[in-house]
Amino acid sequence: MGHTGEVERLRPAAMQSRPVRIEKAFNDPDAILRLVESRAPYKTIAAYHQMEDMLGGANTQPFFRGMFEDEVLLHNPLMIEAAKRSFNAGIVRPFKCLAQLNAPMTGTGVHYDLPLFRGFGQQDNPVWLLMNMSYSGLFQDWMVPVASGLAWFWRGEGGAFACWPDGVDAPPMMERSPLWNCGVVSDNEYMFHGVSPIGAAADREAIRGTLGASNLLHCVGECSWEIRDGERVVHRLSGEQVRISLLWKAHVFRDDRHLASFEDRAMDLSLDQVVEIYCEDLAARGVVVSRPAGPLDDEKWKATLETTYPQPLSPNAADAL
Repeated sequence: MGHTGEVERLRPAAMQSRPVRIEKAFNDPDAILRLVESRAPYKTIAAYHQMEDMLGGANTQPFFRGMFEDEVLLHNPLMIEAAKRSFNAGIVRPFKCLAQLNAPMTGTGVHYDLPLFRGFGQQDNPVWLLMNMSYSGLFQDWMVPVASGLAWFWRGEGGAFACWPDGVDAPPMMERSPLWNCGVVSDNEYMFHGVSPIGAAADREAIRGTLGASNLLHCVGECSWEIRDGERVVHRLSGEQVRISLLWKAHVFRDDRHLASFEDRAMDLSLDQVVEIYCEDLAARGVVVSRPAGPLDDEKWKATLETTYPQPLSPNAADAL
């Protein structure tokens, strides 16, 4: 089935984003930090995304996450204005904000954020498939434009943010510590980005391999933190050892017509449609594969997609972190 032109493009050329830096992310940063502290404890990212099998065990990083729906975070006018500038958007609709807290750890690696497609998201589909859809480039007509706003509270060693608005073979844009109540809005579902190792090397080594996916990060007052396994304290951390960032997400649209296209449920992707688009492209490439009976959990199908459509990353980008 030829799909080009059958849907209104959600990512028209006029909305290709450029990062916009925010010199002051919040008018009252102390209040924001008190809010973050008050919502502890925080789950590891492995537990938050229910990916303990992939990110747990010895691979558990001291990376903790929690969801916020507070008006002061979701409808921050500074983020909204930056999103309009970044995407040349007339309409910005915030839909979530995550608190991310990192103890000393290796970097996040260079990556895309988890994409959103018309009617086809994480609730019903595995992360590996959504990421592969992004890597393949076959589903851009259905890819929802999302502004990602990051605001940081970090004065420690490392923890730099890098992004590649001109592609991974070009020099990155870097934001280095100290990063305090500043931020950037960009297209993190469509642009490679990453965070360099956080904290001193000795502190990273002291934590590496000691956490379990079910551990929680507790605030114990006066900007001090504890990683706990039940009642057992795994690590004690000062405020200077915990990198806090806020990840804000908003749908962005050029105008009312663009928004109306997004809201037209007749244009949503179905799993059968996704499989059909893949099968057509695989056949055109000469890749022989049987149509899977269970495309969400067929290991041979998954391996074929991940081999044919790998993450398109330059070694130069990885070296930058």
